[in-house]
Amino acid sequence: MPFMLRKNNYVALKILNGYASQLNREDKLQELNVLQRLSSDTSLSPSVDPLGSFSRLLTHFYHQGIEDDGEHLSSLPNNGYLPLPIVKRMLRDVLLGIAHAHSRGVAHTDIKPDNIMITLSDAWTTEAITEWLRANPPVTHPPECSLTKVVMAFVTQSFSPPTLSELAVGKFTLADWGSAQFFNRQTTDNITPLGLRPPEIVLGGEWDESVFNALTNCPLFKPIGYKERNVSEEVMILYQMIMFCGEFFNEDFLTRCSQSHDYFNRNCSLKGFDRFMRKPFEDCIKHAAAFMHRCLRLHPKDHATACKLLEDPWLLS
Repeated sequence: MPFMLRKNNYVALKILNGYASQLNREDKLQELNVLQRLSSDTSLSPSVDPLGSFSRLLTHFYHQGIEDDGEHLSSLPNNGYLPLPIVKRMLRDVLLGIAHAHSRGVAHTDIKPDNIMITLSDAWTTEAITEWLRANPPVTHPPECSLTKVVMAFVTQSFSPPTLSELAVGKFTLADWGSAQFFNRQTTDNITPLGLRPPEIVLGGEWDESVFNALTNCPLFKPIGYKERNVSEEVMILYQMIMFCGEFFNEDFLTRCSQSHDYFNRNCSLKGFDRFMRKPFEDCIKHAAAFMHRCLRLHPKDHATACKLLEDPWLLS
């Protein structure tokens, strides 16, 4: 873990692999520009990870102040099952970060548990991190191809998972803006893993800041059973969206999506399925059902914005 002598603190150094380095050379990787856009605002939301200044270092990035970073949300106690107040706290912090990014014309496009960070507690001072690093030296990363050779980097080990008491008072931030894009300068439609991908992306339609709603569908949509049905993974995901959302894709939306003919018949019915069993959110998450309905709508124009969701009665209760 690099140490900045001038600031007397640790910094996070992001080293790009060969593929990402090539994207950066082709000006398709917008992470540095995105971070500079987000951190240039003095009213920066505390729920966006850019807390220091960002610079280019040997064609890579560095972030001042690793003490402000933390552990990934995927490293949670109790197998990831958290008390409801902590869940709401996390949602509010993430929505604040999303709302700020959108106000700056930026879409994260890759919101998932791995990219939600929990700040380290006050006990993790610079001295405490130094002692921890001595006791837990870096490990070697599997070999990777750079642009010209095979390299093997040393990687700092993960900190201990946060306790429930730390989560109850901690702060959650959005991290890893490597897939982020500007609304008015989109470079790719290949965003988010398939299970988190909103329908307008699957179907090849236009997208905007509403793609953030994929944050909330991760426990619901998974390409399971598609081989038995002799359909593609995408069709199975679309089928699950229809079941849980309780609505069908309309003709106006499908005609504006370049790949809809791959998955739908001319009468707008989904290929491979002739009946749909309703699975309302109430059966899965009773108290948060209304909130989920606002997040997961099939048509982008019906999506609630991050600012509107921050005012949701369930989240405020």
